[in-house]
Amino acid sequence: MKSRMIRLTVLVVAIAFLPALLYAQSLIKTPLFRVDVPFPFMAAGVHLPAGPYLVSHVDPYLILIETEDRKARALVRVEIGNAGSSVAGTKLVFNKYGDQYFMAQVWTEPDREVHHCTKCRAEKLLEAQSRRPEQTVVLARR
Repeated sequence: MKSRMIRLTVLVVAIAFLPALLYAQSLIKTPLFRVDVPFPFMAAGVHLPAGPYLVSHVDPYLILIETEDRKARALVRVEIGNAGSSVAGTKLVFNKYGDQYFMAQVWTEPDREVHHCTKCRAEKLLEAQSRRPEQTVVLARR
């Protein structure tokens, strides 16, 4: 009797969360582009390894960056700016402080937009120490 109640409870909980899970999956669109990042970096406070990534819009102010095997990901809050005619390809721009990289911008050529990533606490601390970042650009795969 007790195991039957446990199974029933698990089933009810699963059914209750199924619509939310399906809705969340529908928010993520096909990837905007693929990119090979040759160094480990941080995005939205999450440490991500070097390797191939998929970059997708979740909504106009959120970008999902995840490894192609989908084992590591970060949801990055962005502010949108118009890149005008200066866009030269779809790319990621990283701020580099010493040997640490932070995702700073996502440039998308088709819509001529630059998405400025919100800085995480670790990057703000480095910035507060009067450290100026170098910028490193990684172009999207064709």
